[in-house]
Amino acid sequence: MKLFGTDGLRGQPWKEPFTKENVIRLGYVLGKRFPKILVVRDTRESGEDVEELLTEGVNQGGGRVYSAGILPTPSLAYLVPKHGFSLGISISASHNPFIDNGIKLVNYRGRKLSSREEAEIEEEALSLTYLNLTRGKDRERVDLAEDYVDFIVSHGSDLTGKKVVIDTASGAGYWVGKEVFSSLGAKVKEVSPKPNGRNINLTGSENPGEVSWKTKRTKAFVGFAYDGDADRCLWIDEEGEILTGDHTLYFFSYHYLETGKKWNRRVVGTVMSNLALEEALKKMGVEFFRAPVGDKFVYQRMLRLGAVLGGEQSGHTIFREVLPTGDGILTSVLLASVLLKRGEKPSLWREKLELFPQKTLNIPVKQKKDLQKLDGYRETVQKIKNRYNEAYILIRYSGTQPLLRVTVQSPEEEKTLRIIRELEEELREILKKENILED
Repeated sequence: MKLFGTDGLRGQPWKEPFTKENVIRLGYVLGKRFPKILVVRDTRESGEDVEELLTEGVNQGGGRVYSAGILPTPSLAYLVPKHGFSLGISISASHNPFIDNGIKLVNYRGRKLSSREEAEIEEEALSLTYLNLTRGKDRERVDLAEDYVDFIVSHGSDLTGKKVVIDTASGAGYWVGKEVFSSLGAKVKEVSPKPNGRNINLTGSENPGEVSWKTKRTKAFVGFAYDGDADRCLWIDEEGEILTGDHTLYFFSYHYLETGKKWNRRVVGTVMSNLALEEALKKMGVEFFRAPVGDKFVYQRMLRLGAVLGGEQSGHTIFREVLPTGDGILTSVLLASVLLKRGEKPSLWREKLELFPQKTLNIPVKQKKDLQKLDGYRETVQKIKNRYNEAYILIRYSGTQPLLRVTVQSPEEEKTLRIIRELEEELREILKKENILED
């Protein structure tokens, strides 16, 4: 598709495909289809302009925008169905740098739109000619923030006196995280600075060094790092070491088994999930399934399998009995509450699940040609896979950025690095010959 990627429209305003015209066209189609639309956004400086353009389109299409201001993307999964909205829109580029922005869509049930629905909307939007915008930027401000905070707090336990360090990446959860943990009685220490429109994701899950250091230095119970729209959560143990979404899935699987929870012992990860997680769950008698990258694909697989737990290594974790999407702040509240209930330190779970060495390389590209049709690609990759048959190799285009992502896992650090260096050299040569390598 031309507009939509892994998770909605994402790019740099006002360049293709994220042009002002396309934003208005998209708003028009959404306004025709959905009369009552709730909009939230993160802290990027372009967010207000994007919302105004969307509102113009929605108004012209016959719909009405209700703006809730700066709130995490996953707040829509709760607020849209509760308050009877027909659609939710999050204006956010998630973990991308401030220069990017995005538009994510959530249906009346709080679920991400399917690829088929996005394709239909995209086709109609791109077929539109110039719109005569006569209705202006008419939108209604709504205050739903405390409702969302209360919902998250309701899933936590009393954390009175426990020191918790949080890094909101100066993003959409910049005040929500502190509000939630303070309401549960925790002593909250913050890392990320106040948002200024341009500092989003300079810290947080993309750059967790500072929260790791502060968690260890202050001898905190646990630390958490979110991304720009707060749908991801990494956790930091008392020694300052980082635990991923794979650790989260392992931790809750173990907890469910030990506490006798009724579930079908199925967990959904992605093609990026660490092999060590799959092996550890198998030993516990838990089936592990992989979905494409993107929490909406994880959720769809969970529905088909009847799984209640799923997520991504990057920190999206879906507790299907609570929400149909990953919510970083919800995840952190559940982690802190269960850790306290179990009387355990986070470092125990890093030791229990020792991940295989995993490296990811990003190669910039000018365009995303079909890899299988590139001259020499299949033969080159198969040659390396045959040479290192014990390794796991994944090569795919990013769904949100102009990058070719190369991921390698193997039991040995040195071998993992050697494989990814060989792949980089070979792939760059292939991309260069095809004239799609971005220098």
